[in-house]
Amino acid sequence: MAKLIVRELRVGDLETIAEGLRQADRDEIEATTGETDALPVLQSGVATSSMAWVIEVGGVAAGVFGVAPAAPDVGVPWMLGTYALERAPKQLTKLGRVYVHRMADKYETLVNYVDARNLKSVYWLSCLGFTINPHTEPFGIAGLPFHRFGMTRSCVPRI
Repeated sequence: MAKLIVRELRVGDLETIAEGLRQADRDEIEATTGETDALPVLQSGVATSSMAWVIEVGGVAAGVFGVAPAAPDVGVPWMLGTYALERAPKQLTKLGRVYVHRMADKYETLVNYVDARNLKSVYWLSCLGFTINPHTEPFGIAGLPFHRFGMTRSCVPRI
């Protein structure tokens, strides 16, 4: 089984992640921003976030995630990654819950949108304790169907 660790960002991490990004994440980036090059989106995500980390799998940067402020008590959680993240789904969920707690310590409400085509991400977000709106709505530059998901601090699952 692959070992996952969460760490601070290092030089070259975003380039490594962008190069190996999962197709579902590439599709979501293009649907929301119109951008086909993932690197500037990853760079922007990190730059606008109040907290951001890298997930390393087997010593290689495999994902990046964080939370960006939308309002004083509202944060926008996000994550993008490579196929290596799929090698350890239980570890990823366990780590995800820990970091959702960290985000909820800073923000009363966590909310974002997930591409309805990305069934793995929709399921994973529900495993983390997010409430997924079952109805979709047009979102992003392409206006494709997305699910709104969210959580308030008082509803964060115990770890």
